[in-house]
Amino acid sequence: MIAKIMKEYPESEQLEWNRDVDNFDVLKRSDILISDFSGVTFDFALVYDKPIIYADTKFDKAPYDAWWLEEDLWTTTALPRIGVKLTEEKMDSLKEMIDTCLEDPKFAKGREEVRNETWEYFGQGTKRTVDWLLNKYSQLTKEEEDK
Repeated sequence: MIAKIMKEYPESEQLEWNRDVDNFDVLKRSDILISDFSGVTFDFALVYDKPIIYADTKFDKAPYDAWWLEEDLWTTTALPRIGVKLTEEKMDSLKEMIDTCLEDPKFAKGREEVRNETWEYFGQGTKRTVDWLLNKYSQLTKEEEDK
């Protein structure tokens, strides 16, 4: 599927096909991501608050020791809230899909919902870590003094 898209939409000043291992620079510069089922979709959508189009892939739970779970995995239920599924049938309407992802406010709302589900204490990580370290340091130095 990706070969067909790359042929239809060759690289230009406005489009870059990037396969670098470290992808954060290109993610920051991009407006939208078209991807397979990969963790990069969540990096892009949740860190950079940008929409995605994800490939219609079949997910096999067996390698993840989740074959016995009856409900869908959270990641597969989160994807439709942060972007649009690309199927063979929708290939001819890729431009419209991109426009929808960029303009429809339901995807921004979905990214916010998914972000809230994934990050506990959002925006407080540094303060909480420093507080914990200072408390631990105080505890250890007090124990040392009490010896």
